[in-house]
Amino acid sequence: MQTLISKGQVHGQTIVLEHPLNLPDGTPVEVEVHLLTSAETQAQREQALQRILSMQLPVGDWEEMEDEIIRGAIYP
Repeated sequence: MQTLISKGQVHGQTIVLEHPLNLPDGTPVEVEVHLLTSAETQAQREQALQRILSMQLPVGDWEEMEDEIIRGAIYP
């Protein structure tokens, strides 16, 4: 599978790419969207992670903890 990376912006229900991909019409694709965060937001996330790690709390399941953190961020 070939991977193409292109940046763009969301406009309503459409993602507008900075540059055309030049693929033939009808080409099947799989899309994975990564939301970009500001440097300030990224710094805040890293600080929060460091605070959590500094507590040295026992964790039974890292994936479960990650899911709980994400749910808490999405549904405060």
